[in-house]
Amino acid sequence: MVHLYDYAVPIADPATGTPNLREALAGIGDADRKALLGGLFKQERMPGTMERLSTLVTDLDVSFGDLLAVLDNASRPRRFVAIEEAKAVLDRYLPPAAIAGTHDWDVARLHEPYGDGTYHGRLLKRVRKQLRSVGSREALTTPFLLRREWGR
Repeated sequence: MVHLYDYAVPIADPATGTPNLREALAGIGDADRKALLGGLFKQERMPGTMERLSTLVTDLDVSFGDLLAVLDNASRPRRFVAIEEAKAVLDRYLPPAAIAGTHDWDVARLHEPYGDGTYHGRLLKRVRKQLRSVGSREALTTPFLLRREWGR
């Protein structure tokens, strides 16, 4: 089981203590950048899948720049899901009220068959760049395409 945190980040407003995430996160270190890139997901769209919030490329700076554009809450609220590694970074910048709820995700359910006998994994092969077919927490938290490149 992986514990997920549903974030509903309102529009940036210093009066309410909600920072602009793009500005707040711009200067963080590489370890925190990797935690955010590997730990932020879109809300579940298809049963048994987790889709990363932004597209990942081997260049860490480019990937993080794209993520900041997605997280920019200057003009509209942002909704996403975080796992514990990313939550630890976000907790430094966002108030606890930004968490709209929590739930658990069973990574093993990707191996459960649909009613017609097909498996989730077959469906995921078609969209492998964004959707991660995972059977363990380690596979979920490590970006599939970047395991070797980010390890340097």
